Amino acid sequence: MPPARPRLCTSFEKGTAIQPFYSGGSVAITTDGAWIAASFGSEVTIVDAASSQLLKRIPGDGEELNSLAISPNNALLITASRSLALHIYALPHLDLVRTVSRTHDSPIAVMAADPTSSLIATGSADGAVKVWDIKGGYCTHVFHGHGGVISALCWNVRTTTHGRTVELVTGCVDGKMRVWDLQAPSKGAAKPVSVLTGHAGVVRGIAVSTDGQTLVSGARDQTLVYWDRKGDRWQRKEITMAGERIESLGFLTERLFYSAGSLGALRLWDATTAQVVSSQLTEEVPQDADEDDMRGLTDALYAPAQQQLVAVTATQDLAFVEVNTNPPSFSLRRRLVGYNDEIVDMALVRSNDTQQLAVASNNAQIRLFKLDTQDQNVELLDGHRDMVLSVDASGDQQWLASASKDRTARIWTHDGEWRCVAVCEGHAESVGSVVMAHTPAGLPPFMVTASQDRTVKVWDLSSVLATDQEPKKLSSLYTLKIHEKDINAVTIAPNNALLLTGSQDRTARVFQLDYQRATRANKQPNVRLHPLATCRGHKRGVWSVHFSPTEQAFATGSGDQTVRLWSLKDFTCIRVFEGHSASVLRVKFLPLGTQLASAASDGLVKIWNVREEEEATTIDASDDKIWSLAVRAAHENAPLQLLSGAADSTIVSWVDTTEKVQAERATSAQEAVEREQAFSNLLVLKDYKNAIALAFQLNQPRRLFALFTQIAASRPEQDAIESIHRLLANALGTAQDGAPATSITGLAAVDQIVAALPQAQVVQLLGYVRDWNTSARTAPIAQLILHAVVRLHSADTLLNAFAQAKRQEDGKTAPGLGALLEAMVPYTERHYARADRMLVESAMLEYTVQAMDAHLGMGGDLEEEADVAMEL
Repeated sequence: MPPARPRLCTSFEKGTAIQPFYSGGSVAITTDGAWIAASFGSEVTIVDAASSQLLKRIPGDGEELNSLAISPNNALLITASRSLALHIYALPHLDLVRTVSRTHDSPIAVMAADPTSSLIATGSADGAVKVWDIKGGYCTHVFHGHGGVISALCWNVRTTTHGRTVELVTGCVDGKMRVWDLQAPSKGAAKPVSVLTGHAGVVRGIAVSTDGQTLVSGARDQTLVYWDRKGDRWQRKEITMAGERIESLGFLTERLFYSAGSLGALRLWDATTAQVVSSQLTEEVPQDADEDDMRGLTDALYAPAQQQLVAVTATQDLAFVEVNTNPPSFSLRRRLVGYNDEIVDMALVRSNDTQQLAVASNNAQIRLFKLDTQDQNVELLDGHRDMVLSVDASGDQQWLASASKDRTARIWTHDGEWRCVAVCEGHAESVGSVVMAHTPAGLPPFMVTASQDRTVKVWDLSSVLATDQEPKKLSSLYTLKIHEKDINAVTIAPNNALLLTGSQDRTARVFQLDYQRATRANKQPNVRLHPLATCRGHKRGVWSVHFSPTEQAFATGSGDQTVRLWSLKDFTCIRVFEGHSASVLRVKFLPLGTQLASAASDGLVKIWNVREEEEATTIDASDDKIWSLAVRAAHENAPLQLLSGAADSTIVSWVDTTEKVQAERATSAQEAVEREQAFSNLLVLKDYKNAIALAFQLNQPRRLFALFTQIAASRPEQDAIESIHRLLANALGTAQDGAPATSITGLAAVDQIVAALPQAQVVQLLGYVRDWNTSARTAPIAQLILHAVVRLHSADTLLNAFAQAKRQEDGKTAPGLGALLEAMVPYTERHYARADRMLVESAMLEYTVQAMDAHLGMGGDLEEEADVAMEL
């Protein structure tokens, strides 16, 4: 028998998705660590900390959020935006309970709720601090005195022998702090209890110990200042160099406090000795590290119920760290990515038995997401010093290669954890693409990198070992300049014999790749590239290239919005796939080679049938550019998956549902045949009640129309003529009382069925009548059924039926009785006008024939024949 034709993928549905939820700014966490509230533009996103799932998006007022806070009792969420308004939401249902407009004259920079969850303090960009009663929504205190933006707030509520003291400590960008007593009698303008000076930079962290006797402040001038309480005043005790810009700090006990800053690590300090007792840093930061590096932390939030810190990074990541106070230590539990930025490349890798997705974005870190799970816990690979542009994996997915704007490529492997084992240096410009040789298992013998310096380099990997503790420095075996402009893509044929590149010079080039391993005679491996062809045809730069896994062909995607298929026999273009409305950024053959996937700047992923040169399906994957595609072959009874990475930070899995859809279509077709047979059987048995009910249930007006037509045609001829006369008389207003009552539809039993229809089916039937009434061919039956409904149902019943239908739509657009009548009246008037013209014309015809008979003297049989003709 001939081999079965490979099944084509024609349908995909959305699977799991990794969506952004934090774009920078404020983050708040409940005291039990269960929920995270994060700012995302003008929205607030609520994330379940345990499952990493996005629970809800709260739309804002159209202005970007500046600050947010959760009350300590986990009952309220308070947000502030550039609109100068406070919005208060009730947890856990997140209902808006209050809006306070025009709170400050300038945007709110920071806010903090007091320990009793009754007050909220807000600090604005104009230096003013206000205290608000959350429940009442009114301002209780206004504090002026700072000379710049308020940068930090801290409540100090304590109980002493003299009673309860409520203080608010505020920090400013000028380095000064002020202490305000909320219980002090107000005499004119409120004045601070103390003005604390000790910093030369922006104060970002203020914390008071649990016993209320020690205050620590941290600033971006890389200092920590310790203050002791002396009566009602604070006295500076000591200044410590922190070695980093401090962004956040807080007390865990009377002695221990944490700090987070520009070094990107949490540290525990002993307030009595002013010494670090524990740190997350495992290696020293290089002396030449850029102060503006994205490694830093912007905030740290403490969840006391779980003894857990949530560290917020400058790259919009959230790290969940368990903190122990005895002995002091940190333990990283999990990490979430709030925003991936533009996804530029992806590759499938495997650690042990876990499938992961390696993602390169506008970041120096490679991010590894677990697949086949709802948990979005991410693993970060540090090593590159600039944005990672390309990633590729070995055949067994145990090795990973990455290329970066830092002009290097790196080799990574998993040995308990992912780590870098080799560094490839030598390019003069950014390395934009990397590809590893194809091997079924183990480390490939070589890899190829392509750079903006218009050269490709071949690297020997035979000396790299998974057991290497320090990254090896590799030198290239072969370097060749091959294009006149930037090289955008490079790939290797499945048999490692050909190299293919695509460039901004609008060409794709094919090279024969000869690689020879090291032998006893030649102790060094050898490689050569021999040009075979330069493929011209694209009108814009070539962004992506890929070899077919089964045919002697390759595909190219270009900025001219087309995908081209080229033959490896004579290097001619044999197919041109057109359909995208923007630049094609990535092309990938599906595993069987019969189909090709393309992704473009229009946010679409298209699947093309290679042999038929036609589009199989289109996936509306994103509202932004799609830079990367990854194909996950079918495995363990799991269907094929396409993974798309877009410029809007989303990663979506698209699952092949072709077999499922085809099975559903086959089942639907079989059910349709069975229903058709059941309907026909009911008509044969003249079980009109069940036949009408089945037609309504299946929402098939065609069958219902055929049933009414059959019933109307089965009535005696005299009854039909009388019914038509009665309909015309009703329409023309000439009906007489006492007219004989006959069946309206043609059968008394059917009249009874129409009279007993539920209200929902009455509305449904009138909708069918409206559609039937638009055609002259079906209008007589439409008018017949309309007459039956109007005669057999009162006006109140019809009004109630339409009112009930509208309520059941639950706010959606539902047709009203008035709209239905407006749609039917014009057609009805047209049909009856045509009927009236026909009556007049038939009367004139009858008169003419009679006049002809009288003039010609026709009679007898001829007159009878004329009468029969007239009746016809």
